[in-house]
Amino acid sequence: MSGRTPGTRIRRALVAVALLAVLYGVLAEVGSSVLPRLALIGSDEYDVELFPPYGSLAEEAVFLVRSGILPHGAVASGLRVLGGLALGTLVGVPLGLLTASAARLGAAVEPWVVFFRFTPALALLPLYVLWFGAGEASRILLIATGVGVVTLQGAVEGVRATPRVYLDAARALGASRRMVFRRVVLPVALPHIVASLRIATGLAWVTIVVAELVRPTMPSLGYLLALSGGNARVPAIVVTLATIGALVLISDMIAVALYHRATGWMKRRVA
Repeated sequence: MSGRTPGTRIRRALVAVALLAVLYGVLAEVGSSVLPRLALIGSDEYDVELFPPYGSLAEEAVFLVRSGILPHGAVASGLRVLGGLALGTLVGVPLGLLTASAARLGAAVEPWVVFFRFTPALALLPLYVLWFGAGEASRILLIATGVGVVTLQGAVEGVRATPRVYLDAARALGASRRMVFRRVVLPVALPHIVASLRIATGLAWVTIVVAELVRPTMPSLGYLLALSGGNARVPAIVVTLATIGALVLISDMIAVALYHRATGWMKRRVA
């Protein structure tokens, strides 16, 4: 992460969102007169607006909000993301700190980290349903798996980034192993851990769409996307995607703020 302040990041994010909104408005106007209106869903054809204008999006957003579908789905999905994020972090960070401190444990854990890191969440979904059932446990654990791997790697990289001279100086001054870890290793590793938490937060929101396909029921943003796609409700898809994007952006801003707070002692490069 660079030295930009949270306020600067928020302003730039708002500018980026505004530009995206303008671009979508242009595409919607052009698409309504250029693109065909037919969409093939299964074996049936639907007459739909592939790029619905803002009027259609506003009507759909009002319906989804007033009916409670969108806010209830956002709350339900948000709680699952928080549960998976908390569980994955509580397991991943301590295991990463321990792995970086024990070479043999690191060698044993590394193949599992590589496996889970590069295995898509959708591929793990059937196995998690068989192991943990089709309830909330499998959804939260699916998110926690990805989060745990990312935060574990962040902790490992943070510990390994500790300059050797710091460790030698602390030991030469008579610091115990616990004090070296608490006063030297952990402060150096903390920025890496918090940075990995930011990546894990984005990954958790990506995974939630897959996780909510386990016994898909409302309220759920993931199921709302699947249901809207199956019924060719393009405005509902766009509104739901915009809601997920807003939640991801808010979560990322919180993670950045935590990073700045946790690393206030560091010199920053102004960008």
